[in-house]
Amino acid sequence: MAKAAILSVLEDTIGRYVQGLDAKSLNVAVWAGKIELQTLQLDVNAVNLELARQAAEAPNLALPFRVVEGSFASLTVDVPWARITSKP
Repeated sequence: MAKAAILSVLEDTIGRYVQGLDAKSLNVAVWAGKIELQTLQLDVNAVNLELARQAAEAPNLALPFRVVEGSFASLTVDVPWARITSKP
C-alpha cells in the first residue's frame, strides 16, 4: 500500500519527465526512509518543452541547450522520518 502511494506521488511530480516509472522501477524501504528509482529514461520531449516554457517566462534565465538523451541507473531519496515535522 505504501509503495502504491509513493508511486502515485512520484507520477504526479516527476512522472511527466521520465519514461518507465512503474512499480518495477521503484524500491521502497518506507520505515527506513529509503526510496530508490532504478533504470529510467528521461522523456526528452517533456524536458525540452519545460525548458522552453521556462525560457519564455524568464528569457534572461534561458538555458542555451537542448536535451538529446538522458537516463539514470539509480536515484535514491532519503526521508528523515524522525525530523520530518521539525525542519522544513
